[in-house]
Amino acid sequence: MPYFTTSIAIVAGLCLAFGILYLFIGARRPSDRTLNLHFALFSLFYAGAIMTARSSFMADTLDEYASANRISGVFAALGFIAFLWFVAAYTGVRPRSFLWAATAAFAIYGLAGIIAPDLVVNITQGVESVTLPWNETLLMLPNQDSALLPLFSVAVIVTIGYVVVADVKQFRSGERNAALALAIGIGWFFFTVLEELAVQFTALDIVVLSDFGFLGFVIAMSLQMVNNAIETETELVNYRSNLESMVDKRSVELAEAQAQLLIQAEEQATAAERTRLARELHDVLTQLLFSINLVAGSLPQLWERDPDMARRSTAELQRLTRGALAEMRTLLRELRPQTIAETDLAMLITHLSDGLGARHDIPTTVHTEIDGTLPADVHVAFYRIAQEALSNIAKHANASSLTVALTGTASQMRLSVADDGYGFDRSDPPTGTMGLDIMQERAHDIGADLTVSSQPDVGTSVEVVWHAEPNRERS
Repeated sequence: MPYFTTSIAIVAGLCLAFGILYLFIGARRPSDRTLNLHFALFSLFYAGAIMTARSSFMADTLDEYASANRISGVFAALGFIAFLWFVAAYTGVRPRSFLWAATAAFAIYGLAGIIAPDLVVNITQGVESVTLPWNETLLMLPNQDSALLPLFSVAVIVTIGYVVVADVKQFRSGERNAALALAIGIGWFFFTVLEELAVQFTALDIVVLSDFGFLGFVIAMSLQMVNNAIETETELVNYRSNLESMVDKRSVELAEAQAQLLIQAEEQATAAERTRLARELHDVLTQLLFSINLVAGSLPQLWERDPDMARRSTAELQRLTRGALAEMRTLLRELRPQTIAETDLAMLITHLSDGLGARHDIPTTVHTEIDGTLPADVHVAFYRIAQEALSNIAKHANASSLTVALTGTASQMRLSVADDGYGFDRSDPPTGTMGLDIMQERAHDIGADLTVSSQPDVGTSVEVVWHAEPNRERS
């Protein structure tokens, strides 16, 4: 039964499987790519060395033996080169001068096996058959005295020394588990290599065991690299979990910051609105109250000197007082915008008109006739359009009279604001103001039609007409 050669074939097959596996891992996985590829090449080259060595043991002729032995030497040289650089990548100990010198020595040996095979395998003394205790016969050289054998042997011994030193340095650096795994892997491997050198130099007369040492190293290193990969994946999972927790935490913090910014923005907007209203209270009401005070102060003397003038002043006082009251009510509503939708629209329009008339001394006619309650958005839109139209009159029209009409029902409404001021050419509307655009947008939002008619030195008329849409929900 060929136990020895069968065992060698099994070892070669395992090394070949590990080599293909780690070649695929190295090609597909960016992390530790160099380490995986060096280990894959080592496993593949030594699988080739083992199989060709097996072929030499089972050769039928001297030429077959020599050819298989030379090819085995080439694979062995390539395997040692991959082994060197694998250890360098694994331990992080990289004496480049030594690595390249040892690589050159193994490369010379391997290249000689291709172009000058007699320097690698000397068969001038023939071969002999060796019968193992279980009656298996192998073909072997009686002794090995090829010209390049000393170079190869020295390179192997120096490599063993380098690996020992690198393993010790790795252990001292704190990577103890990795160093112990390397020590276990190379322990049996180095023993079998030394045993083979002893057999080749006739110091021992037993079967070489180096072919079986390869498997121990391959298995030990494979298990260690798998363990490293598992630890790396575990770290990645933990990192991903921590990252997700950090993202969740940052998301909560961002939401809180956004809420805080929103609160600050609302507070700033409220402060700005209060500042605006305070300014209007000062500008508008101070002017009206000052006028009221002047008229009221002159009434006693007017009653004595000119009763007719006093009666007209009394009417003016009533107008100013009514306008001040209307302005105050309007400004108070602006402090609480929700009350605009809750207050009768006719009253809102009347207060706006009275306030403008009193503030700018413009005779104002207001006509309101409403039957029913408008939807809240339509209610507010009509108020804002009227407010904008009256504001434009106050700023630009220099009108001497103003007419405001609000008529309609819950399903249709019409608002008209007309003045006899400067007016403007519709083909060349005034620039620098946004009032017309704002009114148009508000009308569009509720589905109303807004018409602006104007002529220079004649005046301007703004008309808004709204009709309820079918099945429109009342809000």
